[in-house]
Amino acid sequence: MVPELLKRALQVTSDEYGEYQLIPSEAMEQGRVIKQLQSKRIDIAVFAPNEKREKLAIPIRIPVTGSLLSYRICLIQADSQDKFNHIYSLEDLRSSKLKIGLHQNWPDTEIMEANGLKLWKAKKYSLLFDLLAAGRFDCFSRGANEVVKEFYTHGYKGLVIENSLIIYYPLPLYYFVNQDKPELAERISKGLAILQNNDEYEAMFSSNFGKTLRFLNMHNRTIVELNNPLLSESTKIKMQADKIYYDELIRKVAIQP
Repeated sequence: MVPELLKRALQVTSDEYGEYQLIPSEAMEQGRVIKQLQSKRIDIAVFAPNEKREKLAIPIRIPVTGSLLSYRICLIQADSQDKFNHIYSLEDLRSSKLKIGLHQNWPDTEIMEANGLKLWKAKKYSLLFDLLAAGRFDCFSRGANEVVKEFYTHGYKGLVIENSLIIYYPLPLYYFVNQDKPELAERISKGLAILQNNDEYEAMFSSNFGKTLRFLNMHNRTIVELNNPLLSESTKIKMQADKIYYDELIRKVAIQP
């Protein structure tokens, strides 16, 4: 959904802003992407916001994946479901002493530490699947938009999707734009708003994530809510204002036949 949503946002604003050309960069980890954006080597990137990142680039405060990144679901070892069956609150999660695996540079790491959870930190995303399979930690926390694809890719290592829990904290996935391109940021923002108003955003979300949300049984999971102290005040206000819209979008798509 990330590239196709951007493409449509640029298409529906062509009459006002003119033609465009999208040239994809090579694949990069988040830290390098942010440096490339800051140094003006790329114009648009996608990652989760925090106050520091929002000072380095222009955030477009419409979640790219319908706020699904906020809903964290664990990849676990196949024989460890019983460790999660009686977690109903943040206090339960803390007292369980379950260890959560994350990349050391992700915002999630600071968020979970701030909420008193026990972490295992790694320097490379790709290593976390093998470290989980080796039992170094109990849960690799993934966004609801990520976990199913990763399960199909890494399940042969003895990994499965935990079936009862959602760890929730407000963490949208935003397009960020090079600070030297404010008109481009304005164009993308207008385009996304048009797609939301004409229901194309919802249709795209349903097409991309409908099967995933039903597979995850999203509406029957226990939600443990965490605080996210990293959000800027502007992002926090926007997330709170839009929460009902995105929650309803997820619920509606998750229960579709």
